[in-house]
Amino acid sequence: MNSRYKNLIKSLFVLALLYFVGRQVYLNWDELVSYEWTFDIWWFTLSAVAHLMTLVLFSRVWCLLIDGFGYQVPLKYGFKISYITNLGRYIPGKIWPVFGMVHYAKQVGVREESALTSWIVAQLFALPAAFLASLIGILLYPDLLLDHLSFALRIGVIVLAAVTFLISIVLVTAPAKLLFLLNKVLTKVGRKTVTFEMTSAKAVQVYLGYIISWGAYGLSFWLFLHAILPNPGIGLAEAATAFVLAYQLGYVALFAPGGIGIRELILTGVLAPFVGPIAAGVALAARFWNLAIEIVSAFIALSIKTDKREEGNEETEK
Repeated sequence: MNSRYKNLIKSLFVLALLYFVGRQVYLNWDELVSYEWTFDIWWFTLSAVAHLMTLVLFSRVWCLLIDGFGYQVPLKYGFKISYITNLGRYIPGKIWPVFGMVHYAKQVGVREESALTSWIVAQLFALPAAFLASLIGILLYPDLLLDHLSFALRIGVIVLAAVTFLISIVLVTAPAKLLFLLNKVLTKVGRKTVTFEMTSAKAVQVYLGYIISWGAYGLSFWLFLHAILPNPGIGLAEAATAFVLAYQLGYVALFAPGGIGIRELILTGVLAPFVGPIAAGVALAARFWNLAIEIVSAFIALSIKTDKREEGNEETEK
């Protein structure tokens, strides 16, 4: 019964968020249907290529990270492991991509505990990097959070970004302590501990890799805006900050599968001063654009054949 109540509450939250987004669409329906939407195939192609290249960058950073666990995973397998299960984010709970990663990582010789821990470590690096990038964007362009988002939300975003900045300092200066704590947790839950080696220099490399990847993700969104809007009226830095911020707030909302509702709500509020009453329509279009590229990436990942005999797939001693 408790599980049913939790699922019911989560569903109500998602429905409430979708209601607010839908209400924005309803209130601005006349502007949405009368707006001269465009579909520039060249801008769209550029956005799709940039999006896919972003996923490759994220995969490359994970390969760099898993090297600290004693594995040398080729980039193509890193992409397969990362994005064949990416669509599992749309299943409530956010845990299904983890199971998928563990399953496919085994196929290339990565031990279950190492794959699981690498996912945790990846989040500990990727999320602070994303929020730090958002904080920098907000500080450079404060209008992104002024007047069109609630005061409480603005303060919450700034506090969250500041906290993740402090976490970032710990990550890049004391990565060994991080894994010590994770091994303590694994021991408590009856799992095997993992061996992980990461110097501060490697930690900085991984951290910067995630910041660059998030920046590339924002670039792909900016290119997408040019594909559907004749004059987006928003600069690259502002668009990238808006997208990464909305994406991450949706990601950390455990009750919203794939960040549905949260991402659209935040993106609508942040984009409104730049694109006007069509902001909700842009946010919804961005959802379908993002989902389409994720589906393409999943098919690409499926097409990559796993060969355990390939050099670098077996666990090595460091």
